[in-house]
Amino acid sequence: CKCHALVSESGYVIDYTITPASMADSSMTEEVLSQFGTPTVLGDMGYLGQSLHDRLELKGIDLITPVRKNMKQKKILFPNFSKRRKVIERVFSFLTNLGAERCKSRSPQGFQLKLEMILLAYSLLLKSAKSLEPETLRYSIGYQVMAK
Repeated sequence: CKCHALVSESGYVIDYTITPASMADSSMTEEVLSQFGTPTVLGDMGYLGQSLHDRLELKGIDLITPVRKNMKQKKILFPNFSKRRKVIERVFSFLTNLGAERCKSRSPQGFQLKLEMILLAYSLLLKSAKSLEPETLRYSIGYQVMAK
């Protein structure tokens, strides 16, 4: 199973979808993003494709992805693209540290349950950490707050 997540700029996972590992990343994008009124979304290389960009553009969603070396260089006109992508990558790194990639389960429901427990733990730790340092993304500070 694969998890596709929508992450806010403050580091919280807003929504996610679980798909079979064999399904292409871009296939669920349209459905997930149309549920939110988010006009601009940052994606990774898995969401490249002109047809996907065109379909989302018709719905008023601007999907910004990094370009491959062999693509025509489209200049990214999004301020702080790399800085904002770093937030997303850090969130996924933290979720990996909490065990999200090692969710072994016998069913999709079991996978979803384990993933939701990890997301809950991450969200609670991040909220606790933000009570000390409002701009932080380091959920590990939350351990100190909860220990008191």
